[in-house]
Amino acid sequence: MEEKAVKKKSPRLLIVAVVTALVILGGSVSAFLLVNKSPKVQYFLAESGTVKQVWEIFDDRYKNELKWIETQQDKPVETNYDLSAEWNDPTVDYEMQEVQSILNSAKLSMKQVNDPVKKEMEVQFDGVLGSMKVDFGSYFATTEKLVASLPFMDELIRFDDKDFGKLMREIDPDYKGNENLGLSQLFEEGFSMTEESRTYIEKEYIKYLAQEIPEDAFTSEKEEITVFDNKLKTKKLEMTLTEKEVKALLKDLLEKAKTDEKLKSILKEQLTLSSIAGEASNNDIETIISDFEDGLDEAIKGVDKLTIPNGIRSTIWHHSNSIVKREFTISIGENKEETTTLTIGGTQLLEKTAQKWDYKVGVTDRFGDENVVQIKGDLTWKDKKADDSITLIMDDMKVIYKGKEELKDKKRSFTRSFGFTDGEMEPELVWKGSATHESDSMKANHEFMFSEDSIGENMISLLLKQQGKVVKKVEMPAEKDDTVNIGKMTMSEIEAFIENEITPKFQEWISGFMEELQGEIGAF
Repeated sequence: MEEKAVKKKSPRLLIVAVVTALVILGGSVSAFLLVNKSPKVQYFLAESGTVKQVWEIFDDRYKNELKWIETQQDKPVETNYDLSAEWNDPTVDYEMQEVQSILNSAKLSMKQVNDPVKKEMEVQFDGVLGSMKVDFGSYFATTEKLVASLPFMDELIRFDDKDFGKLMREIDPDYKGNENLGLSQLFEEGFSMTEESRTYIEKEYIKYLAQEIPEDAFTSEKEEITVFDNKLKTKKLEMTLTEKEVKALLKDLLEKAKTDEKLKSILKEQLTLSSIAGEASNNDIETIISDFEDGLDEAIKGVDKLTIPNGIRSTIWHHSNSIVKREFTISIGENKEETTTLTIGGTQLLEKTAQKWDYKVGVTDRFGDENVVQIKGDLTWKDKKADDSITLIMDDMKVIYKGKEELKDKKRSFTRSFGFTDGEMEPELVWKGSATHESDSMKANHEFMFSEDSIGENMISLLLKQQGKVVKKVEMPAEKDDTVNIGKMTMSEIEAFIENEITPKFQEWISGFMEELQGEIGAF
């Protein structure tokens, strides 16, 4: 059996990731920094205060939606989705009018009921075409089993999580992967981290970095600057780290991570959360951890070989506890002739009713060629109304977002567009609709339209209706003696069941479906 090749991460990537963390320590260092107001403390307090301000602005605008998200994390919730299309083109010929009528009468629906506490889930699919209704079955999951109620079967079909390894060995006698399917991951947020793990990372690494950066790396002075035509009296704070200091910080951090069994445990936890159905077996995870350790060894050895000719320079200007201007630069390479320079610079104003920013991110390679991405934003939220625009510019290409919103009571009406232009084509996707979020329910209507100047406005719209409500529980199906448990069967028994039971009943069902479908289409 061939062994899976696991690609090792470049030690330089590890180092760049750590260096970046020095700039975005964010809101995790506040407690450590409250003991004094040195330039170092002022620098990190400005960073953490700005992050906190951004979250407060977001929470103020979308507090109803955020409360509904919290409800879904604590209570059983049923959500229904109805997807349909609307094609209104009076210029189509007679034959296409028939297709247009068929499309306009079709609808696909999905019902999902999720209980995050009991860890039970139901997903049901059905559809409509004119007067014809179709049931595509219901599917249930817990942390222990999957159960399917198929429209062409009288019996329920079940598969237990613990039988995954046995089934895989029925298919491949040499299988050596996971014994469990990993159904528990269906009820976990992707890459979610426990509060204990998050606190550990903050304390042992983020706060550690903040503490280890020397005090004399920071300077402070007052400076008046102009930001979006506003003259502001600011505190200019600069962090300057020499090449020697950067390397020392990197080596200390990597050495710390190398011997940190708790960090490896957290990494294993995240890898497990991100895998299901044998995507990452225990052996795979152990291999990844081993390669992580080897990568750290390689990175530690590679630190001294790096060239960081100008170290790191990060300057921020803050006004009223919020950063209004930033400049950051680092050059790094394997030698002086092959250094790549990263620069980040721009201004921002984060007020409660309006937020603006204009940043440029540039990368200059060893030949002196520079690639620059500019990100501009202008958001307003006043009197429960929003008028937003965000533009990403790179060479002749622009990606443009525009949005207008209005909140009345708990109903938000919106029109949002996502456009792209390269000087030749200007396609645009428009998303408009409304959404109402209560403490125990929600409903929303969405419409998606596509347009492009060369082909005109697309007259086909996708319509999505969404309704959610808190329910008592997931109505799990009552299993009987005739429930078919796939995991308890041998391969020959599974093949016989598929051949003698599933296949003929499915063929009969699909035949009836096609006859009814033809009759329904003929009625148009």
